[in-house]
Amino acid sequence: MNLIKCNNNHYYDADKFPACPYCSDMQSGFSQTMPANEQSDIGPTQPETEVTTTTTQNTVPPTVLDTDIQKTVGFYEEDMGLEPVVGWLVCIEGNLIGKDFRLTSGRNFIGRGSDMDVVLEGDPSVSRTAHAIVVYEPKENVYLIQPGASKELSYLNDSVVLESKVIAPNDVITVGATKLLFVPCCSKAFNWTDGKKTEKK
Repeated sequence: MNLIKCNNNHYYDADKFPACPYCSDMQSGFSQTMPANEQSDIGPTQPETEVTTTTTQNTVPPTVLDTDIQKTVGFYEEDMGLEPVVGWLVCIEGNLIGKDFRLTSGRNFIGRGSDMDVVLEGDPSVSRTAHAIVVYEPKENVYLIQPGASKELSYLNDSVVLESKVIAPNDVITVGATKLLFVPCCSKAFNWTDGKKTEKK
């Protein structure tokens, strides 16, 4: 390395550069950094008064943000302020025997995971996510069972559930080693839409 000091007190390697690279940068239009307390005769840059833009045909549309950040409201929740119970599943066989599980309108997911509507914890033969689904359809006032996303099977009164099936009071749903008795709240005599109905004599 052949260090040389130029007239402007810059050190540079003469083996790599024939002249001071810092001084040549200054001559080519690059200015030297000035100390903060040193005054400069260069004024502030003025903005251009007229800016022209060209429009291209492939203009990307502006991104529209989704302003709907509210959670989905259940069928009854908007009118009643809560999602009322529409029935229960009661464990009659398995490690949770005697425990009841509340059902609400729409789809109720049965599984072992803590994010399920009906949590069958402690039964390793139950899939973690959506082993089976119990549905209450409020407009028709009907209860259904559907297979879930699991490869494991569920049963209604010992008959395998491969498609939607109507559930009746006291039907037994088997999921893994757990048996659940179905107890409806809504029926022809009562539902949350119409309230208590009186039968005509």
